[in-house]
Amino acid sequence: MQGARENSIHKWLIIASRQVSLHLDQRLATIGMSVSQYFYILKIHDNPGLTQKALGESEFIDQSNVTRAIKQLIVQGFVKRHQNPDDKRAYQLTLTEKGTTIYPQILQILDTEEAELVKGIEAQGSSFNQKAFVDALQTMSRLHEEPNKK
Repeated sequence: MQGARENSIHKWLIIASRQVSLHLDQRLATIGMSVSQYFYILKIHDNPGLTQKALGESEFIDQSNVTRAIKQLIVQGFVKRHQNPDDKRAYQLTLTEKGTTIYPQILQILDTEEAELVKGIEAQGSSFNQKAFVDALQTMSRLHEEPNKK
């Protein structure tokens, strides 16, 4: 007998997220990166001088998690942190040469993973609109935002 929640969005979104993250983590490990780190490399590359605070706020990441991840990336030699000349309490982030070098490798892994995801979805036989799917995921991620953060 199938339970009332067997096909709930919550259940399958969580399972899919976990499986995608595990597989991506395995691929990123081949270049010394993890699923909890790669995103910071992308954001810092695309926004040199970004502050830790702005990074956390723009991506809905708790500041303690940002601090921990950035410390790891500094120790690994991927990121540099500089005091913001305009606000001595804030730190700006830039990539090191090592961080800049790994950036295209991360993109290649992400592109391969995304192509595999799309292929898997399309194999189900239904038409797949990637933009509509991503739009739906973005909407879900913002459903429970506080009104002043929208």
